[in-house]
Amino acid sequence: MIDIMIARLKHVEWAYQLELALKKKDIIFDIGSYDQCELGQWLYSEAIKLYANIPEIDLLESSHKMFHLAAERVVKWHNAPRISTRLDAQAQVDFEEAQRMSKDIIYSITMLEFRLLKKYKDSNAPDDLKNMILHPLKTLNSILKK
Repeated sequence: MIDIMIARLKHVEWAYQLELALKKKDIIFDIGSYDQCELGQWLYSEAIKLYANIPEIDLLESSHKMFHLAAERVVKWHNAPRISTRLDAQAQVDFEEAQRMSKDIIYSITMLEFRLLKKYKDSNAPDDLKNMILHPLKTLNSILKK
């Protein structure tokens, strides 16, 4: 299953694909259920249980559901024939809502990651693990040099 960093990247990629689809009117975009996308699968298969003691997990779950609801409305508008400027305006409102929820998702995932890193930093974890967590770019660089 995916880890926290991958969860964040998968969401960013998905939100970007939604934005691209809206710019290209000829693309028919299909949105899946909030529990079937990669972030949703990670949330409901392990993250909610594993991180139940971290408050941001509840915010992440709720923001993720609201993101999908707003994105579904946007996609419904996008895939439908253009019939009124009022609907176009509502689609813009829904898209802005999806973008706000996307930012909340990124924030929640980042705070979740921060709290876990802080826990490791303050723990009795081996120094090499602490250094890897505290200096991820150095760690990545050393791995790439091998």
